[in-house]
Amino acid sequence: MNFWKKCSIYTLITLTASLFFGCKSEKTVVEETPSVSKQTIKKVFVTQTEKGKIKFTVESESVVINESENIAYLKLPVVKFYDDKGKLTLSFVMKKAEVNILTYDINGIGECTIDSVNNGNIQTSDLFYNAKEELLYGDHDVTITRPGETVSGKSFKYDVKLDKMIIKDQRTAIEKI
Repeated sequence: MNFWKKCSIYTLITLTASLFFGCKSEKTVVEETPSVSKQTIKKVFVTQTEKGKIKFTVESESVVINESENIAYLKLPVVKFYDDKGKLTLSFVMKKAEVNILTYDINGIGECTIDSVNNGNIQTSDLFYNAKEELLYGDHDVTITRPGETVSGKSFKYDVKLDKMIIKDQRTAIEKI
């Protein structure tokens, strides 16, 4: 075989091998870019004031803010309400909550506990706070414990200033002292 034939065969084999082994397919992983309208914040403390007086505070383990929906998603939030003189009236703890960042309405999701300064304790689930009316309410079973009595019901409305409370289908158990 002459020199040029050998070079041609060698070149053909090299090209075929490089095409066969060089065209290896790889899957490219493309990560989805997170939406710019969402923010996550860890360990949050927010204070809402009116005319220089504290109205309420919110403390949470983490918050995810969805700006396009105007909703903040809170994990393990503690909300504290204050009267017109700036004194604490009640606080409530939830597993999760959704807060409308335009109206400050709060939708408590899951188990919720409300403690008032007059030694009252409320156990319920899935409660709602209407910021405009300053009312807490829920449509699930509720148990209210105060010194000397326990009241159970099917739903409730509770003024955060502690002026009034409405419990539907209530049952009362009075402890003997």
